[in-house]
Amino acid sequence: MAHAPHPLATLEQIIKTPSSEDGVPTEVEADLRVAGCMLIQEAGVMLNLPQNTMATAQVIFHRFFYVSSMYSFGINDISISALFLSTKLCETPIRLRDLINTYLFLFARIQHLLNQPSYKSFKVNPMLSSASGSSTGWQLGDGQRLQQLQSQSIKGKEKQQDPIWDNFNFEVPGFHDEIFWEWKDVITANEMQILKRLGFNMQVDLPYSHMINYLKILDLVFEDEAAQMCWSILNDMLLTPIYAIHPPHTLACASILLTTRLLRIPLPEDWYILFDTTYDDIWSCCGYVMHVYNDWGIEKPKGAITSFKLEGNDEEQKVKENRWRRAWVLAQSRKAVRRWLEERRKV
Repeated sequence: MAHAPHPLATLEQIIKTPSSEDGVPTEVEADLRVAGCMLIQEAGVMLNLPQNTMATAQVIFHRFFYVSSMYSFGINDISISALFLSTKLCETPIRLRDLINTYLFLFARIQHLLNQPSYKSFKVNPMLSSASGSSTGWQLGDGQRLQQLQSQSIKGKEKQQDPIWDNFNFEVPGFHDEIFWEWKDVITANEMQILKRLGFNMQVDLPYSHMINYLKILDLVFEDEAAQMCWSILNDMLLTPIYAIHPPHTLACASILLTTRLLRIPLPEDWYILFDTTYDDIWSCCGYVMHVYNDWGIEKPKGAITSFKLEGNDEEQKVKENRWRRAWVLAQSRKAVRRWLEERRKV
């Protein structure tokens, strides 16, 4: 039987990832995957890139860390390189300078949050707002938005809504600033590493079209909120590694199962057999998504009738914020991961 064009991680790669063999705990590796994919999604929204370009970049990002270690490659470096490579694969080209400026802006915003006192709670989580496909209002496109930020002529909606952004400031680097050339070299080098380590197999089959076809077969395409919620859940799945573990038709079925549970829509018995998948596989995918909702505090999909608790008390919220801080710090570079591992071994 011929191999599927959409490559998946092997069982050995899933059980023993390169990062885990270098001492990175499974929980930390999962958090860093989320942080890297959030950067891709946020930057893609700001640059007005289509969803398939952002999704392709996130899938490539996950695949890369099944063949490479976070001890050897920085999360931010691979994130921006995967997105730039994806714009070429999906034929949605962007200026490299716009991409670098966007990431620098996101890094500055993250650093602003990290500089907040530890006792001060985050009022908003700006890195999560676009995970379900919604826009944050920071639209860049041709870079005009960054010029507006530089001149301070207008303020973004997030600044107006939340005092946590009161002292935030970002200046666009000059055309000949060294930081641009440094990031250009980083992107070029890591782009070649991605291609080499993945064997130039950049085939990515996304589950969105499968999901729409399955909804039509199940006569759910006209159910209120069903299609949109399935789409949002598939976007949220990109924060997890399941796109590199399960084939697209399984992911489509998982989004339908979770959507119908949240909307309390009954499904025929053993409906998933029709789409050549198993209940255990699709339920496992749903578990990945629910863990992300719970651990990172992402809002439940819009329109959900069934309620589930995503926000806890102050202590639980503090635990989540510390988790965000740790992920953002370790995502800065491979040196940050190495220092953290060395300090952890000394304890």
